[in-house]
Amino acid sequence: MKILELLTSFSSLSCLLPRPRWLRPLVARVLARLWNRAAYLPSALLLCLAIAPAKAASPDIELHGGTKSLRENILLHLSLADESCKTPLWRLQALLAEAENEVMIAAQALGYYQLEYETKLLKNKECWGLDITLTPGDPVLVKEIRIEINGEGKLDPIFQSLYEKPGIKIGNKLNHGRYETLKARFGTLAATHGYFDAEFEHSQIKINVAEKSAIIELIYDTGPRYRIGEIRLQHNILDDDFLRRYFTFNEGDYYDTDNLLELKNLYNASNYFAVASVVPSLQELEGNKVPVDIQLEARKRREYSVGLGAATDTGPRLLLGFDDRYVNQRGHSVAADIKAAEKKTEALLTYTVPMRRPAYEFLRIYTGYDKEITDTSRSEKDIYGASYSYFQANRWLHVYALDYVQEDSIIGTDPETSTDLIIPSVTYSRTQTDGSPYPMYGWSFKGELSGSPQSLGSDFSFIKLHLRAKYITGFAGGRVLLRAETGTIQTDSFSIVPASVRFYAGGDSSVRGYDYESLGPIKIVDGKEVVEGGNNLLVSSIEYDYRFEDSNWAVAAFFDQGNAANDTDIDVMRGAGAGVRWISPIGPIRVDVAQALDGDKGWRIHVSMGPDL
Repeated sequence: MKILELLTSFSSLSCLLPRPRWLRPLVARVLARLWNRAAYLPSALLLCLAIAPAKAASPDIELHGGTKSLRENILLHLSLADESCKTPLWRLQALLAEAENEVMIAAQALGYYQLEYETKLLKNKECWGLDITLTPGDPVLVKEIRIEINGEGKLDPIFQSLYEKPGIKIGNKLNHGRYETLKARFGTLAATHGYFDAEFEHSQIKINVAEKSAIIELIYDTGPRYRIGEIRLQHNILDDDFLRRYFTFNEGDYYDTDNLLELKNLYNASNYFAVASVVPSLQELEGNKVPVDIQLEARKRREYSVGLGAATDTGPRLLLGFDDRYVNQRGHSVAADIKAAEKKTEALLTYTVPMRRPAYEFLRIYTGYDKEITDTSRSEKDIYGASYSYFQANRWLHVYALDYVQEDSIIGTDPETSTDLIIPSVTYSRTQTDGSPYPMYGWSFKGELSGSPQSLGSDFSFIKLHLRAKYITGFAGGRVLLRAETGTIQTDSFSIVPASVRFYAGGDSSVRGYDYESLGPIKIVDGKEVVEGGNNLLVSSIEYDYRFEDSNWAVAAFFDQGNAANDTDIDVMRGAGAGVRWISPIGPIRVDVAQALDGDKGWRIHVSMGPDL
């Protein structure tokens, strides 16, 4: 492009592009020189230069000496700094005299009670300036902190943190901001735990300027602690007694804001309500009791959903869903879900009954259909079952289930087998995370023990243990993800164990670089390798992710290894690669390119989505 053409394209846009104002005169001068040498310059350039504002002059206030925090605090307090360049000299001198009090207040707020300073007012033809030279002297140090709590909360443990960690240490520079923060903590703790009449009997700082020391004195009377009064529940869809089973407090209990917040969260998570409000009526305090108002706004009863998904393990996927959130006033619900994909199809109909503690305890009765097709196996099964679930202290999820499973399966070139199994199982699981779609810390664990006693009518007996764990931690500006999976099956007749019970490895969430469920014990049939699945499993993975700053994109590098086997001598298969992640609100969407390091499998692309834990 010619220089003149370049100038033409630049000039037509330059007045529209964001630019520091001080740069505009410089740009104007440069373009003016080019004008003198050019035979032609478009009118857009002239227009842009015409409207470009000159640099606006502003007062220049400089502070010297003292600490950075002292200089910043003084500048923040100076009302003189708000004056424009047009302010007359007589007014500036008058304001400068008034600024003495502002400077001393700003210095004393940070413990400098012996500050000395010099000012110099400057004036030029464009604007005025001010130089302030500070000689702060030694700051006042905290010599003693006296905290005394009286009233009903005198011995309440919630106030102990004020004694143990007041946020101010003996020997610290006196800081009035920290002092006010400490005072505010008294009020916050009192209001949170129901001491609504609490107030300071005495609060002051005794300062000895000669000794450069300060004594902080805080005497606080908590007054009585209020209890929960009448609980007023407003709703329109469910039984009153059922909704009260969610309560985290009862009438007569001591007031605690955390309990009200927990109840609000339980109602919001229940799937019954669009909005839940749980608030104390502080205008009706009487007899050391506070009424609590609960207002619940119902969600739409029925919901239909349609979605699309994709993963290299299963291929494109269609998702259909239906929810009837409250079949009756006792909170029973019905859900139906269908996930149809090329390799795996699942359908499940569930009826859920909330139990005594409906937020943590429920019974499910269900029936389902699963179909899975891989390169070497095929499985179709019908499931009928029931499960009892509860959260232990809102942490571990316990699930006790009893299933009746009818399965038809084909493994390799073996003839189709049909099995009828009654399978009791127990599952423990827990996930702990920082709550973000891209957690920098967290872990999850799931352990399942299941079996099929022939004595209960099953075609054969087996015991199966399956464990999975994940761990995430920050490292070197990114994060490290660790994953491990292991399992074992004990049976006297493994040859008739159906495909869905056996262990396989390989795929998006197993050993990347290998096809879905393509790893396991191999049998040669007509010169072809057939993966039969094994009774033992061991898989591990390490991954490093780095997220670009202020972005929803991250890159990853990983190494996976593992396999399934029919004995403890596992032939470990390894895979390594790199990938990118787009961090969506529901969790990362991952695209990985992995190399199979063993065998002749080559490269493979893996696409997956969903939470990391």
